[in-house]
Amino acid sequence: MTEPAAAADDVVRRWNPDGWARLHGTTPAPRVRVAAVPGSGEDELIGELEELCRETGGPDVEYVRDGSAAVVLLVLDASAFVGRTELSVLESAAQGAARVVCALTGIDRYPGWRGVLDADVALLQRHASLPEVAILPVAATAAARAREIGGDAGHVLRLESGIVDLHEMLRAATAAAHIGTVARSAVIARTRAVIAETVEGLRADDGAALRAERARLVQRTAAPADPAGRVRGDLQRARFELLQEVAAGVRATAAAVRDAVDTDPEQAPELLAAAVRALRDRVSAIVTARLGEPGTAPQRSPVPMPPATGTVEDRLTVVLGASAGAGLGRLLAFPLEAVPAAHVATVPITLVAGLGAAWWLVRVRRRIAARDRARRWVTDELTEIRAELDAWVLARVVDAEARAAATVAAEHTARVSALHDRIAALDEELRRRLGERNVRLEACRRDLASLDRPNRPRTGEPRVLPARPTL
Repeated sequence: MTEPAAAADDVVRRWNPDGWARLHGTTPAPRVRVAAVPGSGEDELIGELEELCRETGGPDVEYVRDGSAAVVLLVLDASAFVGRTELSVLESAAQGAARVVCALTGIDRYPGWRGVLDADVALLQRHASLPEVAILPVAATAAARAREIGGDAGHVLRLESGIVDLHEMLRAATAAAHIGTVARSAVIARTRAVIAETVEGLRADDGAALRAERARLVQRTAAPADPAGRVRGDLQRARFELLQEVAAGVRATAAAVRDAVDTDPEQAPELLAAAVRALRDRVSAIVTARLGEPGTAPQRSPVPMPPATGTVEDRLTVVLGASAGAGLGRLLAFPLEAVPAAHVATVPITLVAGLGAAWWLVRVRRRIAARDRARRWVTDELTEIRAELDAWVLARVVDAEARAAATVAAEHTARVSALHDRIAALDEELRRRLGERNVRLEACRRDLASLDRPNRPRTGEPRVLPARPTL
């Protein structure tokens, strides 16, 4: 074996192990692969061929529908021209075949079969990628009728049906397919087709998916740390809501304490202290729930409520009360002045009435003053408490914003770092794939060159063997 032939044989062994085994192993039984578009009459035709093979004797030809075979029988229908479907079936079945035989069936049912035959021949002549192709017109129905008739008339009808010519051609094709040169050419053609398919797949795999993923990752690295300021927007909304909660709590506390103060002004410090504790606890719970960080509002020592002091208004109230009481006493004692001995009693009555009126007015005046003083004190304290709570809430919001910004920045840095690592891995993968792709393409080109040196592809034009009858 020459060096080019040995190199080609090595390529066949690596790319087409089945073909290499067929060349170097034992001669297999004759096989014919039947290819047809469903409904072309292939079942009747194969039945007649097998019956003829049994009658004539000789080596049996195995007709299969799948698998590889050196000879392919394509069954065509005389009612229609060869189209894309038939060509697709033929290309799929003829890969690795040394010979293709076409049988145009149904010529006894379609008088215009000769025009279909000429058109099919012209089309197959243009289909240069096929191996050598022969086309024979056959009438399977006439062959079946010939078996029923028997005798010389049946023999003549069978010859006219074309089934005998087809049978002889298939036997000759299967025998010739196992001759060294023919079989080797078929195996090398199949090997060349496998390498060509691999080359097309390698050229198609240009890493587009990896490059698209890399482009998406690069775009994500340029994205801001906090898209659309989502964290800042949430914290600003929380700030507004918390300040509203503080204002509502202070208003509710003020209303409750004022109602209690009107009833008992002296209990204002205790009432305010209890209400403020409840307010601080409520605000602390709301802030903790909203910001997610535990915390307690600051405790403020209230300013003592100022004591009551005597004023000019108090002394004026005493004078006005005494005057009003004296006038009331004189009014009560006026009927007694008509009695000569009772005018002495008018003086005590006047004094008692004056003192009683003065005492009552002073008591009422002090109660009103105590209530007003307690109200002012409660209002001032609540104002200070609200200011402290507002300041505490704002400080918590600012701290939360700073923590959120730091968290977002750290997450963004980690995400960008991970994206850069993934991009670097993709670049390395792209370089590796490109290198392997180039190496494999170069190896495929060398293998194709090794196959082309000792073996030149031969293509034959379709040959038409005229049928003996004129059905």
